[in-house]
Amino acid sequence: MGNKWKKVPVDVPISELSPLNVECSSTKCEDDLHCFSRYMKKAEKKFGRKGVCYNCGHDSIDWDRIHQNNINDSKYILESLNKELIRKIFTTIKIEKNMIEKAQNEGREKLRAEARKELKKRIGKYNDFIDGRQTPKDAGNIINLAQHATATCCRQCLEAWFNIPMEQQLTELQLEFCTDLVMLYFDEKVPNF
Repeated sequence: MGNKWKKVPVDVPISELSPLNVECSSTKCEDDLHCFSRYMKKAEKKFGRKGVCYNCGHDSIDWDRIHQNNINDSKYILESLNKELIRKIFTTIKIEKNMIEKAQNEGREKLRAEARKELKKRIGKYNDFIDGRQTPKDAGNIINLAQHATATCCRQCLEAWFNIPMEQQLTELQLEFCTDLVMLYFDEKVPNF
C-alpha cells in the first residue's frame, strides 16, 4: 500500500493500516477514530471549541479528567487515547517476537529505567526544531511504539493530551506520569512481563 492518508477512505479497513501509511493527523471518523492532537487551532477555528477532532468536530473526551494526569484513572486515559486513529494503530500493532523477548529478558525495572531515560531525552524539554519528530515511528523499538500509543511521543501531543505546555521542561512528576503510561503499554503488550 503506497498511500499515506490524512483521511482514510471508508473502504480501507483498520487492519490494513500501519504507522507507515497514516500520519499523526490522519482520521477515519466514520469508524470513530479521530485526531485531537494535531491542528488544535484549526479545529478551534472550524468548530469554535478546543479538544475536538479537527476533521469532524467529534468531542467525546472529558479533557478536564484527562488533564488531571492521574495514573489511577489510566483506564479512562487509555480508552480516550484509542479514539485517536494514530494511537489506535500503535495500540493494536503486532509486536515482533524479538521485541517481546527482549523486553521479557530485560525485565520490568530495567525497561522502565530505559523508557524514562528515552522520555527525558526526547520530550523532557521543548525543541521547536525537532518537535513532531522526537520519537521515530519505526516498529523496531517497543519504547517508540509505546510513546506513540500513549501520546508521549512529542511535545505537541503531550500538550494536547495532557495539558503540559510545550515550552515547559517536564517536572519529575510529569516525567513519572509519562513513564507510567509507557509501562501500561508494556503490561498490555508483553506477556509475563
